[in-house]
Amino acid sequence: MEIENWFKLKKYPHIGLPITIKDYNWAKKYVMDKEKIKKHSFLPLIHKCISQRKFRPDKTRTDKTKTKKRFRIKDKKDRNIFFASHIDSLIFSYYNTLLVDAYEAYISKKEYNNSVVAYRKIPLFEGAENNKCNIEFAKEPFEFIKKNNDKKLSVIVADVTSFFDNLDHKILKKQWTKILSEKTLPSEHYNVFKALTKIKYIEGEQLFNSYHRTMIVERGLPNSSKKSIYKRKEISKSHYFKEKKAVAYCEKDEFIKNNLNLVISKNNKVGIPQGSPISATLANVYMIDFDKIVYEKVNSIKGYYQRYSDDLIIICEQEYEDEIIKIIRENISAKNVANLEIQPKKTSVYRFENIENTFKGFEIDEITKMPNFNKTLEYLGFSYDGQKVLIKTSGFSKFYRSMIKSFKKSASLSKYSKNPDKRIFKSKLFKRFSYKGSKRKLIYRSSKDDKTKYVKTKEYNWGNYLSYVYKANCTMREINHEDSIKKQTRKFWKNFNHLMKKHST
Repeated sequence: MEIENWFKLKKYPHIGLPITIKDYNWAKKYVMDKEKIKKHSFLPLIHKCISQRKFRPDKTRTDKTKTKKRFRIKDKKDRNIFFASHIDSLIFSYYNTLLVDAYEAYISKKEYNNSVVAYRKIPLFEGAENNKCNIEFAKEPFEFIKKNNDKKLSVIVADVTSFFDNLDHKILKKQWTKILSEKTLPSEHYNVFKALTKIKYIEGEQLFNSYHRTMIVERGLPNSSKKSIYKRKEISKSHYFKEKKAVAYCEKDEFIKNNLNLVISKNNKVGIPQGSPISATLANVYMIDFDKIVYEKVNSIKGYYQRYSDDLIIICEQEYEDEIIKIIRENISAKNVANLEIQPKKTSVYRFENIENTFKGFEIDEITKMPNFNKTLEYLGFSYDGQKVLIKTSGFSKFYRSMIKSFKKSASLSKYSKNPDKRIFKSKLFKRFSYKGSKRKLIYRSSKDDKTKYVKTKEYNWGNYLSYVYKANCTMREINHEDSIKKQTRKFWKNFNHLMKKHST
């Protein structure tokens, strides 16, 4: 039986038991039935705030650390993620495929087709099976700069403020209707639209507490490897949901009876939930007028425009610099175009030109035009100075922090393990943080018919962060003409072994 790509089962706990592959036939029939979706009552989303540590350069200090590096401010970035119930998630996923098809049919006829790159399957080359990722997308503007190294160029990199949280519902509805080639939004689409704009949600932690910190968990039956039962069990923290195999907060009937008072309604005129299967496509649909206006202007001056979700990069000759910045700001804030805002703090202007017979890139102050030769172009996780493309140091810092944290956790777990010599579990650490786990491999699993044999699956072990680094090095070698990115990893193995030695004794 061939399963449609949109039929993606979610493993997170929600209201009601999870949908399984056994539910495929009825779930497919329900989701594809327009009459059912017109009347479907969407359950509240479950909200979770994910915090990510960030270390920003301290611009108020001019002195350096003992290792001659800039002082950094410890900061955090919060992302509000909303999880749909299992059947609602399938509905969003199915309508996402309909929208993707409609959007691709619409944009394929437009000149700016190649300028919008995020959340799309764009082949590496015509007829290729593999698609481009952020590495190839970053390479394209860098190549444009290099090809035009006989000119004085300006590069504007901008970031839209709280993109998903500020999408105007009127504009979204207008663009959604436009790509479907309809005069009004069809009823089934309108019901999906309402579920994403008139948001109802619950704080996951509050729902967890309302059941006295218990969850419905899946447990295997004795003497059976295939059958399982669901029962309510106490769990000390939500952090352990996955470990304890939690599958639901409660049944749907329980929720309606006991927890409707926990539902929070957002009646804003802007914003869609981040994290739903359809949100990313809607972001592209929303921006079609803005993309058209900016592309046409930039193309008329033989420049370059690319948008990756809420990140924009525009390359033009220096004489057009102020004009392009003005056009971006005017159209992003125009109430009939995007009604959004560009973050002033995250708008950077760079210049590339020949200085003393070397093609160099550097940042300038947007107002005073004063150059900062120590700051180079940064885009999609890479930096480019006109000569070399490198991975931003913040990417490596995040990897190192993750590695240190994993070693500490592994050492802590080993103390309480049944292993008499209390050694740390090395294999997972090698797989996640060393070159030994960087190769991408097809996963084999034991055969259901013969446990002594292994069969191929359609799943892959996608490697680790080093896999990404090696791919970036290979892709950017055409610009660098050497393994510049790979050289950035020369201390990885040394640091890994240092941590292994430290936590093994």
